[in-house]
Amino acid sequence: MSDFKKLFKPLGLNDSEIAIYLLCLEIGPAQPQALAKQSGFSRPSTYQAIDQLVNKGLMSSVLKGKRRVYAAEPPERILHFGQTKLKELEIKVKEIADNMDELNGLRKGDKPSVKFFEGAGGIKSILSDLVDSKPEMTYEITDVNAVKNVFALDELKAAHKIMENAKGKGRAFLGGDVKYVRKGVEAKLLPKDEYSIAGDVLVFGNKTALVSYKGKAVGVVIENEEIANTLKTLFDIAWKSSDGFKKLD
Repeated sequence: MSDFKKLFKPLGLNDSEIAIYLLCLEIGPAQPQALAKQSGFSRPSTYQAIDQLVNKGLMSSVLKGKRRVYAAEPPERILHFGQTKLKELEIKVKEIADNMDELNGLRKGDKPSVKFFEGAGGIKSILSDLVDSKPEMTYEITDVNAVKNVFALDELKAAHKIMENAKGKGRAFLGGDVKYVRKGVEAKLLPKDEYSIAGDVLVFGNKTALVSYKGKAVGVVIENEEIANTLKTLFDIAWKSSDGFKKLD
């Protein structure tokens, strides 16, 4: 025999509704008191289940003499009820799909989006992302010697060409033998004897790029506003504490 409880529950019917419907289907029209007694549910629970089933079109009532009795609608009504639910669900799913852009705009505290890059081509992709993002302000800490040790001269020229298209202002801590500072960027030289790095930290918009130039160049871009804002704050603190650093033109 089929487990009708499991069969009907996905349609939104609760345990008492299913039990009362099946009982009434089996014994025929009956008064609420009789249904409560035979089902084992309390009278209030039985009356509530009957009301819900009537509202869903799965039970009906008639006057028998001076008393009102309730009857289960034919099983075909359950099938129709399920088909109607399915159509309503399909409409809702389509409405959700049509509003995905707006729903995504409401998301807060998103999990960071993380992308990985390798080699000169990957690093140029990160720089291209910066240019395309058109941030009002960029923040960077890097060692140019570490960059030169990884990239060939033509690759460096290609990277510089990409960055020439970058708009907006920026601030940078640069280490090594610096010969190029992008227009619009305030730069300070990292004291060689105090700070040694072989990577790059680049913050723009809601993205943070972390690059290692030790061995094969590898980079990761984290897209998350809270992480980017935290690093911007740390950068501002460092900038205000670096009055003794040499400014670069």
